[in-house]
Amino acid sequence: MKKITISNGLTVSEVALGAMMFGSTTSKEDSYKVLDAYVEMGGNFIDTSNNYAHWAGTGDESETLLGEWLRDRGCRDKIVLATKVGFDRHGEGAGLKREQIEFWVDESLRKLGTDYIDLYYAHTDDVNTPIEETMEAFHSLVKKGKVRALGSSNFDTWRLAEANLKAEANGWTPYTAMQQRLTYLNPKFSTPPKYEFNEIVNRERLRFLCDKNMPLISYACLCKGAYENPALLPPEYEGGARLELIRNMAKEKGVNPSALVIAWLTNLHRCKGYPRVIPLFSATLSHLADNLRGLDIRLTDDELAYMNGII
Repeated sequence: MKKITISNGLTVSEVALGAMMFGSTTSKEDSYKVLDAYVEMGGNFIDTSNNYAHWAGTGDESETLLGEWLRDRGCRDKIVLATKVGFDRHGEGAGLKREQIEFWVDESLRKLGTDYIDLYYAHTDDVNTPIEETMEAFHSLVKKGKVRALGSSNFDTWRLAEANLKAEANGWTPYTAMQQRLTYLNPKFSTPPKYEFNEIVNRERLRFLCDKNMPLISYACLCKGAYENPALLPPEYEGGARLELIRNMAKEKGVNPSALVIAWLTNLHRCKGYPRVIPLFSATLSHLADNLRGLDIRLTDDELAYMNGII
């Protein structure tokens, strides 16, 4: 798996591993197997949050398990670790006020068993807290060495731009990565997102990120297995010609459809108006290897143009 240096200076693998369910619905044994295999395949970019997976437990499970795995494997210096703050967990933790950020970063550091976080996300926007308070609080974490770089997740584009303008004006650390939903299938924009600001990426957002040289970490990019089993298609996406193309083209190339989606996402930056995209997903041990076969596929310019042109 190739490594790329993104705009905030972090050197990460082409694909990020999501640890959302590790330690809760995914057992410790199975979580360790997936983590070990991902690293053996060359991966180093692991994503979690301070509230994963609170709907299946307390919300401490993922960070706690990752902390145990990092300690057991002695590999903290080889991993680019991302976690988040700002979403609700059993009625607490929602928001980006200074005191919330300062409290939860220390909780994350404790559970992860580390003294720094490589990439710290605002997990979702907080319109009830002044942008200046949030950005100054995040900047203080960078100054203290608790955080290396900042990212935004579940933000409107204009709010990200406004936050970075405030940061620039005050000499604070800006957001330098965006985590948002993107996959090959077309969204049904008439379907509202599950959470506020949990929008699917559109072309305007992609052009913005391209212009700012900011990477997009695309979560939920494999549509919960819908590329292999269309019956699993989430209601906010259209199937149709794009789904048919992916399934047929994958068969021709001898890979599973999800692997071809990974290939498309990791090649998108070669197209005008597209930023670097880093797919973020979790998988069972067998599906991980199958999906990562997409990294061996170099789509031609004609193939990318054809895929992008399908409506």
